[in-house]
Amino acid sequence: MLLVMSIFASCSTDNCYDTYIEYTPVFVSMEKVRQAPQMVAPQEMDISGKIYIYQPYLFINEPDKGVHIYDNTDPSSPINLGFLEIPGNVDIAVRGKYLYADNYIDLVVFDLSNPENPKFINRLENVFPIFYYEDPVQGLLVRYDEKEVTQKVSCDVIIERRRWQAEVDGNIGFGRPLMANASADASRAQATTGIGGSLARFTILDDHMFAVDEFSLKVFDLSIPDNPDFSNEVQLGWGIETIFPYGDKLFIGSNNAMFIYDASTPSNPQMLSTFWHANSCDPIYVDNNIAFITLRDGTTCRNGLNQLEVLDVSDLESPKLLEIYPMHHPIGLSVNNGNLFICEDDQGLKVFDTKDLLNIDKNLLSHNKGFTAHDIITYGNIGIVIGKDGLVQYDISDPKKLKVLSTIAVNQ
Repeated sequence: MLLVMSIFASCSTDNCYDTYIEYTPVFVSMEKVRQAPQMVAPQEMDISGKIYIYQPYLFINEPDKGVHIYDNTDPSSPINLGFLEIPGNVDIAVRGKYLYADNYIDLVVFDLSNPENPKFINRLENVFPIFYYEDPVQGLLVRYDEKEVTQKVSCDVIIERRRWQAEVDGNIGFGRPLMANASADASRAQATTGIGGSLARFTILDDHMFAVDEFSLKVFDLSIPDNPDFSNEVQLGWGIETIFPYGDKLFIGSNNAMFIYDASTPSNPQMLSTFWHANSCDPIYVDNNIAFITLRDGTTCRNGLNQLEVLDVSDLESPKLLEIYPMHHPIGLSVNNGNLFICEDDQGLKVFDTKDLLNIDKNLLSHNKGFTAHDIITYGNIGIVIGKDGLVQYDISDPKKLKVLSTIAVNQ
């Protein structure tokens, strides 16, 4: 069955036409969904997704396809080791020698002892069911292909602009949002855990991995790292987007709020407080008891605001708003040595001095243009930016004048 949205109707003296977008559901057989993922030869990147660092390796997600793995020992010359094919993949996390990734509705585990040839070792089935519908005959509904259609119609019929969402065998089918990954500072990562970020949906604290979907927080016990246990699920409400670890606390971003959870007992996280904000996409970065939240408008975020909010979270049960700054279209962010790095979409990357939290907008250190910036990881003197055009690595030792070290472009 098709999902159809009418765009417009046009009429001349004798003819009338209706133009609409036709959405055709695409199914993947469960046999194919559960084929063992494998490493193949290096490939060019067609679409950029999330980024993740596990020194000295750089992982670049290609949404719904898998992960490009680079040896990033020398950030000025990353070496492409290969492509780990993981259909339906959006998020990853690494702890010790194990890589964890979503594979459509499943969690898959790889032995990363040899990053040039990761070995698939385990699968937890049906732990991420929210984004997909499974048809008993056709398999898993994974996406809708779009096509614009124009048809001649009777001019006697009044055509209204309309939006229809067809049911698929009695179930509503929703496409899964593709997330661009975010940033993180090396100081918050343990020695055996990689660096995820402010737009990530996976994060690891000690021997537990936490994953958020649209409405819940899922807890995985990694005590036996090659055989994780799906140990708990906490209901959060609708519109959950991101998760950010800070100490033994979890900062969870949603369409209209930031939730703070105590994960000191990781198997049973407890909510400490909620900070409500306007309906907008909501990545979070926390540094020295200050939370930086970027809000932006967009299709999946409804008609929100474009701004930076700065909060004092020293009292985790009562976050305090310090200041709001208008922005262009802020997405991922990171803090490094007191400097705030904000990805401003088609306006590139901005760097601010945060010493004066009430006047951040007056302390712009640099504005790096000419590319689209969706997210950034910072660690040491390195900044890694991802956007629709690809990836750029910077030397950020001088925040007033960032130096490009290397680029990895998407296939044009």
